[in-house]
Amino acid sequence: MAKVVERPQEKTALRVANKPVIRIDGIENVTGATKFGADFSMPGMLWGAILRSPHAHARIRHIDYAKALDAPGVVTVATAADFDEDVVEPTSRPHNVFAGEVALYLGEAVAAVAAVTQEDAEAALKLIEVDYEPLPHVLDPLKAMEPDSPVIRHGEGGEVDRTEMSFHSSVASSAEDLDESGNVSSQVQFGRGDIAEGFAQADVIKEGRFTAAMVHQTYLEPHAALADYSPAGDLRMWVTSQGQFYVRDTVARLLKLPAHKVIVQGTAIGGGFGGKMTLLAPIPAILSKKARRPVKVVWSRSEELVAANPAPGSVIDVKVGAKQDGTLTALQGRVVMDTGAYPGSPMSTATMLLGSCYEIPNMELEGFEVLTNKVSVGAYRAPGAPNSAHAVENVMNWVAQEIGMDPVDFRLKNVIEEGGRWPNGQPLPDVGAVEVLEAMKDHAVWRTPLEQGANGKPRGRGAAIGCWSGGAGGSAATMKLEADGSFSVLVGTINLTGNTTSIAQVAAEELRVPMEYVSVTQGDTNEAPFGPVAGGSQVTYTMSLSTAAAAHDVLRQMKAVAAQRLGADADDIEFDEGKMWAQSDPDRYVTYRRIADEAVGSANGPIIGTGHGKPARGNPGFAGTIADVEVDTETGLVTILNLVGVQDAGFAINPLSVKGQIQGGTIQGVGYALLEEIVYDEDGRVRNPGLLDYRLPTAADVPDVDAVIVEKHNQYGWKGTRIVGEPSIVPPGAAITSAISDALGIPLHNMPMTPERIVMALRNAKANGRSNGNPPA
Repeated sequence: MAKVVERPQEKTALRVANKPVIRIDGIENVTGATKFGADFSMPGMLWGAILRSPHAHARIRHIDYAKALDAPGVVTVATAADFDEDVVEPTSRPHNVFAGEVALYLGEAVAAVAAVTQEDAEAALKLIEVDYEPLPHVLDPLKAMEPDSPVIRHGEGGEVDRTEMSFHSSVASSAEDLDESGNVSSQVQFGRGDIAEGFAQADVIKEGRFTAAMVHQTYLEPHAALADYSPAGDLRMWVTSQGQFYVRDTVARLLKLPAHKVIVQGTAIGGGFGGKMTLLAPIPAILSKKARRPVKVVWSRSEELVAANPAPGSVIDVKVGAKQDGTLTALQGRVVMDTGAYPGSPMSTATMLLGSCYEIPNMELEGFEVLTNKVSVGAYRAPGAPNSAHAVENVMNWVAQEIGMDPVDFRLKNVIEEGGRWPNGQPLPDVGAVEVLEAMKDHAVWRTPLEQGANGKPRGRGAAIGCWSGGAGGSAATMKLEADGSFSVLVGTINLTGNTTSIAQVAAEELRVPMEYVSVTQGDTNEAPFGPVAGGSQVTYTMSLSTAAAAHDVLRQMKAVAAQRLGADADDIEFDEGKMWAQSDPDRYVTYRRIADEAVGSANGPIIGTGHGKPARGNPGFAGTIADVEVDTETGLVTILNLVGVQDAGFAINPLSVKGQIQGGTIQGVGYALLEEIVYDEDGRVRNPGLLDYRLPTAADVPDVDAVIVEKHNQYGWKGTRIVGEPSIVPPGAAITSAISDALGIPLHNMPMTPERIVMALRNAKANGRSNGNPPA
């Protein structure tokens, strides 16, 4: 289902773009022909294994790995001592490859072994003797903010490294960054109007405290990297990562190598969702440099859940005021985000997004990024946004219920539009928030009253919206006209979600040829032009512009050759379906194949085009979710009856791919809402380090997701394209938990709402005298 809101160009004028196209790499992927990171090997290759801290917080007095070096098959061992002090940044996890003087969380890498076999390497880990001095630790971010909490120190000075978060959002998220103090590594404040006056004007005020759990991205393929340091001093790597240039730059800095001496080939990637940047790559790199042999390291699923960089947990307080007619008057929010052992969480973005969907005249928002002795967090598809939406959208539903207004109408009355300002003061371009809500209102599920089932299990409905700013980084593409009149496009960005198919569609559309005439290749960091990190939903948004520019460059050169052959002016040349002709003499033409032949023999040589640049600005994407659920009050089990995902894509280059993104994000939102949570014990140990205990949505948990594409033209994107990948994960958690709350008639504040939490909430409600009947919070 698609709803076209606005499109300057008629759909019939399009040939390849805006058509549903099966991924050009799909056959290889589903037949097992694709080589992922762990599939690469080399003659003489060693295997790496990592020794991890058994303590949540401990001083490392001494490391003795002499016995490990003497073990069978072992070639070398690496520790923090192998990196010069001037490349280590105290506040940056990517630049702290191994724990140095202090281990900050249970599972932090302390040393690594390279051996002939993986079994040899893992056996040798037991022979490394580490003298630890356990230190007090803290796991709860609220307790970590208390004055007497153990302090998690990162050395003296240094800027907080937020490089990875910058890939995901092009918006300056902080109006006022405050200084670091204690375990609070950063703070932000946003404000406008008079918050006291705003609440004084309100007829209805609702508030609550909401928690969201730490969640892993749970990509299919764990981290993997192979490094080969040559005698000439070149380091060649094959890495599963969302940003091969970021890997190159990080490794080059850590090993003090020139960037051009580090050649990184990003392999086919089995999912990333923001969690695969440069986490693992430095370890095989340093092992290979020491061993002078290729070294491969592949993480286990347990290592992923213990030591990767999951999405952060949070505690968010929200208070909303509104008049009886539905006009919002005030919003107050406080975000406490658990960043784990290193700074770099999406706290400031999450704080800003509390107030980014609605026009609210009086607003006071503050955010705290808090260090704890857990694994440090990273990006996960619209980082921090699901946490914010869960909090603020639940309260919005409570307010709508209290004033007796349809939740979608209530949102339409207050939703932000072009020219509205986000909490950081930045005015919005033309966004599709209104159109998303109108599509939700028009949807058959929303228009059909939810009937209670005959089995006696209560049913409820929830709705929510959310947004994501998205990235808008620089990108580049090169394009060749081949001898047979076809075209080759070379890019340096990772094909994370089938974006090479969209790039091929853009090229074919601009060149006016069938898609079969275009191939797209992802080169390594030395042969390909710079490509942006495949994060922040930016790849198709930015690469479509660069690819179109490269096509225009190629066409300009082709027209010059055609004009010379036809004796016409280049400005008079038209083209279509592999031919060029002069408008003044359309009966004579020259084929693309002939142009390629003549160009090679011409003074200018072969035709090669380039395109590079970046969008004039980012353009946020909005999404909405409708959820119907049924709850078993005896067991706490939730059955999702209907699930609708609506998103503004601006211009869907490949509607099939866009629908897949909406469905994928919505299903991941189900995991946020009902199942997923990394659980720590009091010692800081992950209690569910495997997929038997870390519960994920399966086909049995999720109904068909009705993905609805809204197309509101974006003037900064190619033919109106907007970011796609991330907005769809933002509202499902809020919509589903609201639906459960609606079914049970009690306010709920946690995500995930596991069966255990639902049963406990019902018991508490009964103890407090509340019963089903939809009482507001």
